[in-house]
Amino acid sequence: MRKKLLFPLIAFFILLTFAGSAMAERYIILYKQNNVPQNLVSSIEAAGGELLTSFDHLGIAIARSDNANFSDLMAGDNRVRSVGIEPAMALPDVSQVEFPNSGPTADDWLFNDGLLWGIERVHAPEAWAAGVTGSHNTTVAVIDTGIAWNHPDLAPNVTHVACYSSAGYHEGLWVAGAPCNPYPSQSDHGTHVAGTVAAAFGGAGAVGVGPNLALASYNTFEIIPGCGLCAFSSSRWLAMLDAADRGFQVINMSLGALGRYGQGQGTDGLATFVAADNRIANAVVSAGTSIVASAGNAGLNLNGTLINLPGGLPGIVNVGASGIQPAPRYQPGVSFDVRAFYSNYGAAIDVAAPGGDCGQIGICDPATRPADWFEYLVLSTIVFPNEACAQTASCGLGFGWKAGTSMASPHAAGVVGLIRDENPDLSARQAVNRLQRDADRIHGNRQEFGSGIVDARAAIH
Repeated sequence: MRKKLLFPLIAFFILLTFAGSAMAERYIILYKQNNVPQNLVSSIEAAGGELLTSFDHLGIAIARSDNANFSDLMAGDNRVRSVGIEPAMALPDVSQVEFPNSGPTADDWLFNDGLLWGIERVHAPEAWAAGVTGSHNTTVAVIDTGIAWNHPDLAPNVTHVACYSSAGYHEGLWVAGAPCNPYPSQSDHGTHVAGTVAAAFGGAGAVGVGPNLALASYNTFEIIPGCGLCAFSSSRWLAMLDAADRGFQVINMSLGALGRYGQGQGTDGLATFVAADNRIANAVVSAGTSIVASAGNAGLNLNGTLINLPGGLPGIVNVGASGIQPAPRYQPGVSFDVRAFYSNYGAAIDVAAPGGDCGQIGICDPATRPADWFEYLVLSTIVFPNEACAQTASCGLGFGWKAGTSMASPHAAGVVGLIRDENPDLSARQAVNRLQRDADRIHGNRQEFGSGIVDARAAIH
């Protein structure tokens, strides 16, 4: 019997929002054309700003300014479509329980013990039985807090490592003085996500949807005053474009923020951000990379003026989260799906996937939830990070349960990876269409589950 040391760390409801006024000095400048002017630097400086980075062939620039009139001055340039504050996106809090790994083993015991109910629910084992496990011909880029590439379940599949931050870019293993550290130093979020996508067979215990898919690790998160552990939009955009330039077939983004149209002050800033984010996403998809993202954990109806970003953009698969009933094991003919109580819902949801909950329908009540409530969450790989051990990639490794649309999205991304590996001639959009077409439909619940629960078994054919 395996001894499990449990640490309950409970925090569930999250409303993902744009960063506040502490970051109002960073601006998105969206030009009317898909290019930037030759005098970009001087025009920004004339308005009292400093160019930070630019996306020259997409007509987007990121600038910093302490001038309160900077936005109005730049908007007065007839080449500029709009100007808005650059938001930073925070990671969601999740309900989680962690236990350290006692050591690598060739036995994938977490799967064998039935604890990876989400992997079974999306019918990944049936895809494996048909000979479809993925390969390193197909890469899923995880844009997140970085992957612990030395985790025994992930080491066989991590083939690219990089980071982007406001301080700059760094590729490969971190060295002292580099502008950012690719190894997780603040959060195990990206490592957990990566395990659901592609934890390898025969590692330390976990198995992902596509156990032989390649993983690319992008750490885009940093400590930002007024926001905490967050990612500037430009860092995420740079990572997305790099993944597309390298020919990676799938991007997973288990992150996001909510915005609301038509609310007076700040509306123009939201519109600028949405338009810029959409330009980036269109460029990535047009280059051949499918994008999958989480739908958000606020438990809100997205049918009105609310939009979650980036998942709510056209061309990105917006993934809602499901839970399982009546037991935290997948039993064909017995188990049934419920919308996880925290998951956003509405017509904006494209598909759903296992995200986990407390084992209750519609609520999470610590006083009445079942004793084994944590097994209703999603179990995957984790790292115990801090700045010191991250410098030498020597942080503790293990497994942990988490819940959120962050956990649902990688189930879907893994299925898209299998689709694209099995059908390399499919375009980014065709692969996504197949994901939705072959989802396991939950009749009468389009608003909660979109096209249905993603289904690897059906989608690979």
